[in-house]
Amino acid sequence: MIISLVKATAGPVARALTGSAARVLMYHRFSDGPDSRKLSVRLFERHLEYLTRRFRVRRLGDVVAALREGRPLEDRTVVLTIDDGYADFVTYAYPALSRYEAPATVFLVSRFLDGDLWLWFDAVHYMLTRTAATSRDVYVGGEPLRLDLSSRDARDRAWSTVGERLLRLSTGDRAAAIASLGAALDVCLPQRPTENYAAMTWDQATQMDRALIDFGSHTCTHPVLSRCGAAELAYEVRESRQLLARRLGGVIDTFAYPHGEPADVDARAVEAVKSAGYACAVVAVGGPLARRPDLLQMERVPAATDLEQFRSTVNGVEFLANKVRAWRQAAAF
Repeated sequence: MIISLVKATAGPVARALTGSAARVLMYHRFSDGPDSRKLSVRLFERHLEYLTRRFRVRRLGDVVAALREGRPLEDRTVVLTIDDGYADFVTYAYPALSRYEAPATVFLVSRFLDGDLWLWFDAVHYMLTRTAATSRDVYVGGEPLRLDLSSRDARDRAWSTVGERLLRLSTGDRAAAIASLGAALDVCLPQRPTENYAAMTWDQATQMDRALIDFGSHTCTHPVLSRCGAAELAYEVRESRQLLARRLGGVIDTFAYPHGEPADVDARAVEAVKSAGYACAVVAVGGPLARRPDLLQMERVPAATDLEQFRSTVNGVEFLANKVRAWRQAAAF
């Protein structure tokens, strides 16, 4: 009974205590059934039902404008963001957003929408799920690695392990490592992403309701910016903005750092985004926004796939719990 009471009261209390701090939520992929890499549309709709009843879902651009001008945000402000621009956003998420009249910003990988670019982590996933091997010794980034491929779960673990190593490589070395991996697994990557890995089309993007959907840049090819050389970094940040503006119309002034962990976003990347003229940029980690956030490194809250965890996170329960833990640790010294 006590546990039930805590669960019933923690959310509203945390929401009240942290209501002045906006939450920027981060999503990626969607499906209509079980898929460990995607959020089911039914669960997404439950997210939207919860958010539209208890929070104020606002456009990222409006929130940034208020922050730049020093205006207070509305209490319980939430912003929805979706990364990459997969076709499953059009099929599942966009209709749900339309039904709930919930605005969102979609960060597009510009070359991905051309239809012939594999996002590098998808290429690795395709190879690991298509190989006939049940185990394989490979080299990734010059280091040996034994892959257990004996089950779906084992292949998912292998994907995570390989991905972590590839994140540390330069773009050229990463491409070479992926090609070598394909040879070792005896899998030939199709020229164009298959249906499960495909992007939305440019036509689909242009047909969306721009009163509901804003578009931002997520670079041209989704590299790890901290591993890019100077020329590549400038190209990925500037060219993507210009291309999206040409193809979609309007001003593209929001940016999402690919991968977005601290190791992926160095000072050079932040400076490149600033020089390119973006109004704001978001990372892939964090909690409710500070009163005066760094607009070029705005924090985001990954949307949990478990509904109770999602509610706890968006209400600010975890944020407050972390604050209490930090206070206790500091007080112990």
